Amino acid sequence: MKSSIKKILAVLVTGIIVFTLASCSVTDKIQSYFVEETSTTVPYTNKSEKPSNTKDIVDYFNRVSADLKKAEPYNVTLGRDFSANDFESQNEHLKAGFPTVADFIIKYAEDEFIDRGLEGTPVEVYPLEGSSVSSIVDFKQVKLATCSQTDDFFVITIDFKDDATPLEADGLSKVFNINDKEAILKEIAKANSLLTVNDYDVEYNGGRIVCKVERGTDNIVSASYSRVIKVTADITGQGEFADVKNEKVTFNLSENENYTVNWDKPVED
Repeated sequence: MKSSIKKILAVLVTGIIVFTLASCSVTDKIQSYFVEETSTTVPYTNKSEKPSNTKDIVDYFNRVSADLKKAEPYNVTLGRDFSANDFESQNEHLKAGFPTVADFIIKYAEDEFIDRGLEGTPVEVYPLEGSSVSSIVDFKQVKLATCSQTDDFFVITIDFKDDATPLEADGLSKVFNINDKEAILKEIAKANSLLTVNDYDVEYNGGRIVCKVERGTDNIVSASYSRVIKVTADITGQGEFADVKNEKVTFNLSENENYTVNWDKPVED
């Protein structure tokens, strides 16, 4: 009997010792975990509540865009890129010469009206370029809007419905930079050694804005504006394309505008 009791006591004592050691280890790990977590977590205060639905996201974007137009960051820089594709024409000569025709239309319009790179104030550079009025998104134009949170920023993404009449009062001309149609036609007419653009219409497809906003200040730090512009033009050829008379052509012009807002003056070496 005494032997059995001793064995039982020995097992109990061993169990207590093991449990105690294990408990110490677990306790140390738990304490270490919480000390580490509390020491590395830094509270961050949003200036505005994170928008959670399409209307709130659109309203928030419109507000921070308007605020940027009135603000005085160090500068705003802009980079643009273009590409043309999907050329269609009943005239096989024109179709075969699409790269030449597209380069002519894009390059001349670009040289006269569009700078690939700009740097200046929000009024000078940020949409709407050269105006104190900012990009204004109409809720009815929006196909989808999301707001995600990453690090110290909100990332706003707005996808637009296609717009067959962007130059109308309620069109996407309130959102994207659009050059004056009559002025472009007048300037292109000066370079008629290759062709004359008698008239053209545009349709906007695949419009998107991605805007990064600092949560603590509501300051826009970067944005990209992209769209595919379907161009339908009435063309009369000259020189190499002299056989083209009032020919209708269509092509897609992909345009991307990338903005960076520098709020602090760079530190000089």
